[in-house]
Amino acid sequence: MDRLVSDPIPNIRFNVAKSYAVIIDTLKKLPEKGTIAESESSITKVSPSPKGQQLIDSSIIPNLEKLQQDSDVDVRFFATIAGGGPALGGRLFQGGDKMDTGS
Repeated sequence: MDRLVSDPIPNIRFNVAKSYAVIIDTLKKLPEKGTIAESESSITKVSPSPKGQQLIDSSIIPNLEKLQQDSDVDVRFFATIAGGGPALGGRLFQGGDKMDTGS
């Protein structure tokens, strides 16, 4: 997906941003041991894997930041939604300037 962040076709780039949102949500649920299904059915709270957060911080967030600066308004929109959605608690673009939609 790293390569697709720079794809010349905007629809590819905004679908990359949308996909990152799903990946972030999944990584946030991924336990250190076992499966997501096991952790969701567990009575006790299972902590997410630190490796998942590390992957989000080192690979996904930098790509979403790049996509948020894209020349295409739809790409910027979906990158902002993915980065500021519930999975990241809105921390990626919190406190920044409003997105310039060109209108």
